Amino acid sequence: MRTAAALACAGLGLLAGLPCQASLGGDLASVQADQQAWGASSSQSTLAAAVLHTQTLSNGVTVRQYVNAQGMVFAVAWDGPVLPDFKRLLGAHYTAYNDGVHQQKHGVNVHSAALVVESGGMMRAFSGRAWLPAQLPAAWTAQDIR
Repeated sequence: MRTAAALACAGLGLLAGLPCQASLGGDLASVQADQQAWGASSSQSTLAAAVLHTQTLSNGVTVRQYVNAQGMVFAVAWDGPVLPDFKRLLGAHYTAYNDGVHQQKHGVNVHSAALVVESGGMMRAFSGRAWLPAQLPAAWTAQDIR
């Protein structure tokens, strides 16, 4: 009996250690997991060809995650008094963002065929957005991501 309990605890420990990130390119379940992890208030609205999940974090940052019909986060946007956790928000695309940060003095503008990140602002007034151009729904443009 003790062995079964120990195995169950070990299994739960492994599951708890898995990253739950609503990162760019992530899925709908990751959006919901982040809302719980952040303890954020959350709302959602239906847009043409997407669902917008808006989360307000306790530090005043608002994160908007755009999920397509296939359940993938194809764009994110943010604003608030501090910058969001880009490593968590951008996931596998964080390295490209980080490279852009080191190449620019003010703000970040990363534009490639695979990823676009636009981030700027000043203390207590940051904003930005990031998206996967190839994953934008038909008829969507960058102006639709706010």
